This record gives sequence, C-alpha cells and structure tokens, in this order.
Amino acid sequence: MSDSRYVLVTGASGLLGARVADRLAVRGWRVRCLVHRHPVSERHEHVSGDLGDPESLGRAVHGVNAIIHLAGTTHARRADAYYRTNAGGTKNLIEAAARAGTGRFVLVSTRAIDPGGGAYSRSKGEAEAALSESEVPHVIIRLPEIYGAGGVEGVERIIRLAQRSAPIPLVGGEERICPLHVDDALDACEGALTGPDCLGLTLTIAGDCLALRDFATTVISVLDSHSKIVAVPVAVVRLASKVAHVVPLPIYPDQLTRLTSPKPAPSADAPRLLGFTPRPLSVGLRSLDPARVS
Repeated sequence: MSDSRYVLVTGASGLLGARVADRLAVRGWRVRCLVHRHPVSERHEHVSGDLGDPESLGRAVHGVNAIIHLAGTTHARRADAYYRTNAGGTKNLIEAAARAGTGRFVLVSTRAIDPGGGAYSRSKGEAEAALSESEVPHVIIRLPEIYGAGGVEGVERIIRLAQRSAPIPLVGGEERICPLHVDDALDACEGALTGPDCLGLTLTIAGDCLALRDFATTVISVLDSHSKIVAVPVAVVRLASKVAHVVPLPIYPDQLTRLTSPKPAPSADAPRLLGFTPRPLSVGLRSLDPARVS
C-alpha cells in the first residue's frame, strides 16, 4: 500500500472518530490512530501519545502525510480543561505537523465557535486560529449536531426519547440547529482530506437548519412517536449551570451558552468542495437503526 495515503487520526476512540478511521481504511488509506486513555480498533495502527506531550506527537506524525484531528474535550466543569486540550493540544499537534512537513491537516471543529458560547467555544476558536495562522496546509470543517452515531446527548437524546415515546424535556426551543446524519459527516471529513479546492478554507457544514423545537416535532412525527415536549424554563437551567461549576449535576456550566450563542451560517459551497450531499432530515431519521440509538 502506498504511503501517499497515510493518515493520523486523533480521537479515534470517539463515536465519530472511530467511524472516520474505519471509513478511511475502507477507502484505501493506511490509518494510524493516536491512543491516549481509551482503546481504539485493532484494525488500525496504534501509537501511544498525549496532546499535551509534544515528544509523543512527534512520533505520531512521523511518516504520515495527512492528519485528521477530532480529539478534544467537549464537556468539562473547569475552563482550563478545554484550553489545555482543545487549544494547547491542537497547537502542539500543529507544531509537530509543521516539523514533519505533513501535507494536509484537517481540523474537525464546531459551529459552536462564537466566543459568547463559553470556554469550550473559545478554546475551539483558539485552535482554529492557530491552524489558520500556521504554515501547515490545512482545512477546517465546522460540524453541526450529528445524529445516527449512537450518542446519548443533544439531538441524539431527543431521538432516543422519541423512539420510546417518552417525554422530551426541551430548554428554550427557538435556537437554530442544523443536524447532520453521521454518514454525511463522514463524507465531509473524507472530502476535507482529499478535496483539491478546499485547502486553506474554513467550511461550516450543515444539514437541514430549523428551530430546536421544530426538530423535536419532526422527530416525533417521522418516528410515529407518542412523545410530548416538556418545556424546561431557561432560568432554571441557567441557575443549574452556575451551580454545576462546583456540584456534579447532570449539566455542564457552558451547555446553555453553547446552545444559545450565535452560530456561523452554513457554507453554501461546502457540499461541492467536500463532495458530499446532506440528506434531508426526514430521510436521515427514517434510515436510523433503532438498535443503535435506543
């Protein structure tokens, strides 16, 4: 197999990262996974390392000609945990890639990038800025809410509840989301590695965009569910978010601000540049395997 398609995948123990690694292997890529705390598939090469350890990252990037960086901290009670991994760790990996002469660095980022979204959003913004300002050939893709990967939070939680016809608690409801089927996200990630015209760009990916309440209503309708939407007062969640800094509540301090902060508009040319076609939400919901999300 030619090393011209040799990629390092970080975050390959996660729901999306594991699928990205498997997809690339099927497409003929030689896949190396950065392994930190959690195991990854034995089908791929492994290299032990830590985003906070530049020496280990040097070993991880040696010999590869592409990196797709999905690793990061998504939920933390302390802001420094986000900055240490999402900003500092990404900077370390960029520096390692620069020293190794890596041909393409794909940063998988988020639509929740506005500084008003809290420490998570600001840490991801720092990571994007570091890559944009570097000399490393790169592509940044900002993913929206992903469904169909078997997760238990966010839009996937709404789907799980609807499948059981259970009540669906909803905070707010007017916030705009752009849920994307996981297979379409995989197409976008692969396209970012191979697309000839996307180098140097930051592309915001999206499925059908709609209000959060409309998403829940659509899920209930498409899945023929008997769920009822239960409104949760924003003031209650805002208070819980403050307490969550010190008390291990089932909510994280920045979850509300992340949901309600402004989001960048989808990049109209992203499907063409990355070679993917987002499926309509109703089509994506009907394609779900209940065993994976219930």
